Amino acid sequence: MELLSSWGKKILDYFSHQKKSLRKFQKQHHWDKQLVSVLNKSKFPSLKQLRYLPKVLKKHERQRIGGLSLIILAALVIFLVNGYFLATVSVPKAGGEYIEGLVGSPRFINPILAQTDVDKDLSSLIFSGLLKYDKNRQLVADLAQSYEISEDQLTYTFHLGQDAFWHDGEKFNADDVVFTVASIQDPEFNSSLSRSFIGITAEKVDDNTVRFILKEPFAPFLSLLTFGILPEHLWYGIPPANATLTELNRAPIGTGAWKFGKFSKDKIGVIKSYTLVKNNGYYGDKPYLDRLIFKFYVDFNSLVDALKSKDVQGIAYLPKEFRADLEKYKNLNYHNLDQPQYTGLFLNQSNNSLLSADYIRQAIALAIDKKTIVRDIFNSEGRIAEAPSLPGIISNPDVKKYDYDPEAAVQLLEKNGWQTISTTTSDGITKQMRQKKGWYLELKLTTVDQPVNVQTAELIKKSLEQVGFSINLDIVDKSKILQDVIKTRNYESLLFSENLGTDPDPFPFWHSSQNEYPGLNLAIFTDKKVDKLLEDARRSNNWEERKEKYLEFQKIIAEELPAISLFNATYTYPQDKIIQGFDLYNIAVPADRFSNLFEWFIKTKRIWK
Repeated sequence: MELLSSWGKKILDYFSHQKKSLRKFQKQHHWDKQLVSVLNKSKFPSLKQLRYLPKVLKKHERQRIGGLSLIILAALVIFLVNGYFLATVSVPKAGGEYIEGLVGSPRFINPILAQTDVDKDLSSLIFSGLLKYDKNRQLVADLAQSYEISEDQLTYTFHLGQDAFWHDGEKFNADDVVFTVASIQDPEFNSSLSRSFIGITAEKVDDNTVRFILKEPFAPFLSLLTFGILPEHLWYGIPPANATLTELNRAPIGTGAWKFGKFSKDKIGVIKSYTLVKNNGYYGDKPYLDRLIFKFYVDFNSLVDALKSKDVQGIAYLPKEFRADLEKYKNLNYHNLDQPQYTGLFLNQSNNSLLSADYIRQAIALAIDKKTIVRDIFNSEGRIAEAPSLPGIISNPDVKKYDYDPEAAVQLLEKNGWQTISTTTSDGITKQMRQKKGWYLELKLTTVDQPVNVQTAELIKKSLEQVGFSINLDIVDKSKILQDVIKTRNYESLLFSENLGTDPDPFPFWHSSQNEYPGLNLAIFTDKKVDKLLEDARRSNNWEERKEKYLEFQKIIAEELPAISLFNATYTYPQDKIIQGFDLYNIAVPADRFSNLFEWFIKTKRIWK
């Protein structure tokens, strides 16, 4: 009993001692807190004190705090990055180069001698004109600051900018303009522009003023003044007969935004690449890009292969037949540009008397399936045409249309006595033909030997044969089409494309004075009313008046059917998506794809909003 009492007393003493120790600890803790509060008025631990935190915390507490710290840090980074992108905007930055591939090779990088697309492309970048077309196809000032036109529309006075210099540092002035026009008009230069400047006088008023005097009003005159100006101080001493021999045609000096850098040649002297560099002294909008590099290829197969392998970042033109071959390459943008070019079937009534009958021409128009041509051959990248297309003018909605209707074509032929007979060819093949009074319904269809032209001709042949025509295809090599066919008008029907250029004036293609070469009236069409409409339109500077006459012209052509208007194909310009800033929807000539080149960029930077 005494033993139990002794143990009980010890237990009570133990708990009493623990209780005193706890009170002592609490009291000490209270004084510790008071001491800390005295030493640190902020109530928070100092950085010096935080150094001992890992020693105080347990392992799992340290891990939790570490993980929480990482989360807080990541959230802070995300917040700052998002804040930066919300508060800033991406803008183009100067620098970089663009590499483009072309078929062909430069020969005359000279605005008055250039004949190929390659030469014209490079000339358009190196040289400037008095005026230029902007990306919206509007004529704007270039080397000229302003101009006035006299009331009789015979005198054009141009005031030149005073901040333009040639790439060699010489100042541009009126002498350069007068010299260039005189060179164009000089027969020894043999300039392709000479026909446009017949009867036009250019004279210097002072160093900064040029006057042009015309013999008669000519509304499209301003559109002619986009040609590049040559530097008189470099060209004056070169005899015109030797103009094609000078090195200035390969290493030219201009006033444009781009200047000659270098070129490389192969073993036989053909230029394989050509580099242009930014002209920092250019008077106009300076480009973002530093360099343009052009690489030249012998054909479109090798050109498209270069685009696939990224040896180039774009190609000047993509033929429709190659589009499907590039479908799997997702790094490309395809710019499908409208152009004032229409394709038609031009009918030469002089070489096939059957075409003189209105109903024959109407039957041909009804039998051709234009929708299938545009869909199957041009990948639906084009529009059906009912009349010659004119730049800047929406086609007359009231023109007579010939929708695809082979049954109506058959009825027209049979109504006029053309009956179907069976004939056997020399190779033993029996086919159906139409005959009337010993005449067969035969037609030769001529076109240039290019894939889309041949495919289109074959589809037209098939369509016409279904209604009873006998069609003989004549495929002519592109090197011979001008001399052997167009110049001599040696065809019955010609599948061909015409590009009207920058101004809607169709005079060179449809006025009866252009029936013979070098005129381009391929239908050899003569109509006094059409002649007068075209003559009057080019004498008027009143745009609405001109437009009204051109719409009436379209209406007559659609009714008379000297040619079957087929379609307007787009111009496909592919580029790597790394190239940004392209902003065009239509062009007149291939070189116009560079109309907003100063806005193209590769590099970017961010600036605060």
